[in-house]
Amino acid sequence: MRKTSWGLMVWYAVALVFLFAPIVTSIVYSFNLGSLGKQTSAFMGWTTQWFGEAWTNNSLRQAMLVSLKASFWSALIAVVLGTSLGIALVRHPSPKVRRLLSIFCIALLVVPETVIGVSLLLFYAETGIRLGLATLVFGISPLAMAVTALIIRAGLLTLDRSLEEAAVDLGATPIQAIRDIVLPHLTPAVVVSALIAYVFSFDNLVISNFLATPVVNTLPVYLFGSLQYGPSPAIYAAASSIFGLTLVLLAIAGLIYRSTFGRRAGFLQ
Repeated sequence: MRKTSWGLMVWYAVALVFLFAPIVTSIVYSFNLGSLGKQTSAFMGWTTQWFGEAWTNNSLRQAMLVSLKASFWSALIAVVLGTSLGIALVRHPSPKVRRLLSIFCIALLVVPETVIGVSLLLFYAETGIRLGLATLVFGISPLAMAVTALIIRAGLLTLDRSLEEAAVDLGATPIQAIRDIVLPHLTPAVVVSALIAYVFSFDNLVISNFLATPVVNTLPVYLFGSLQYGPSPAIYAAASSIFGLTLVLLAIAGLIYRSTFGRRAGFLQ
């Protein structure tokens, strides 16, 4: 038993190193002095100048602006449609419909993003729809919507149905019960799902790479393309900043979700 535990710990440590060593390397090299404005394999010294240069890069700032806009609209769509989908996963009266919606939601998560990107690009080309910010937003929204639906579903499952029944017994209509009981209960889940949907949309590379244009280009696509031409350490600085922003948003979402639903789960027990 002890050998098995040690084996699992070693395997877990190896997996963590494999996943996070490249990220740590990228963060370290974002402080690399480099040579002649280019990144070097050897660490030449410490500097923070590349973070400032990343901010003054017009192309990079434009890509950042596109990512912020696309992520905002994608998160908004994901919250509106994903919340409705999450409620339907639990409360729709037909078990068959609930199963179909569950399959649809899971399919959005397991279908490779490359397939989605190619399909959307082919669809837009065949229908004559010009690529732009709107097509990009609709392309990256389904994944965020599926994640939102699962979070809302988990939040709704922690709600005691007797509270709604008591509200109805006291004279509330079904709509009033949803407004006064269900929605306040789901507010933390909606906030968490909005943050996670924003992060998922902002970090999306595969689908965005298929739907990007010279004018509408996201920051992950810009960074990926820059790596092919002898990147400046400013690219690493921008990537490190994105990683830090992602960690902050995910930490906030995790704290909100844990503090709210963990407390309620303990109360119900």
